[in-house]
Amino acid sequence: MEVERLTLVGAFLLGLAHTLVPCEDKAVVSLYALWRSERWKEGISLVVLYGLGMALINTCFGFAFAFAGVSLLEVFEGIKKILEVIAGAITIAFGFFMLTGHSLIHWAHHHGETAKKKETKPYGRLAALLFGVARGLPPCPFELATYLWAASIGNILVGTLTVFMFGLGTTIGLVPLGFVMGELASVAKRTKYSTLVPKLCGFIIIIIGIVLAISSLLGIEI
Repeated sequence: MEVERLTLVGAFLLGLAHTLVPCEDKAVVSLYALWRSERWKEGISLVVLYGLGMALINTCFGFAFAFAGVSLLEVFEGIKKILEVIAGAITIAFGFFMLTGHSLIHWAHHHGETAKKKETKPYGRLAALLFGVARGLPPCPFELATYLWAASIGNILVGTLTVFMFGLGTTIGLVPLGFVMGELASVAKRTKYSTLVPKLCGFIIIIIGIVLAISSLLGIEI
């Protein structure tokens, strides 16, 4: 029991460390979410939903590895390129939505309400969650190492919980990152370049998607 507890704590800490690794577009998504929000609470909730989306797909893969063991690695490597291309295409699409002002975060005015009462539409929250799932499809080195860790444990429940704790650590780690990005967004809004920030975020997201898809098709490891 003590070993299992240490395993879960270790996975959680690894998830926190994963937040700082630039293998995802976490910082860009956090900046854009806080930029488009009128209230920090809404922006942070979208960042958390993005993290939960990644945690959800991570846990699903973790269960599969814990169930099938290391033998799943060969099969997984076979579909890894497909997952990367799919994730890349979805990422590019979200980037274009950002450029056109639609993005994964949708804002709406209800009739008779002022601009200060803008609220995130439910489908905006769902989009943030699904974007997190899409970005979690191709495993980064941290995620792949956690999957193999789960496979080597020899216990389906503990293996799945290990990956879940990893995803939970990543999600929680996104909160302080979101606050940092929110502060940057607040400063940028007071400059003459304020309108360029969302467009810059869109371009970066598109570039990330293109690099992910093309590198997979060319067999280049990133």
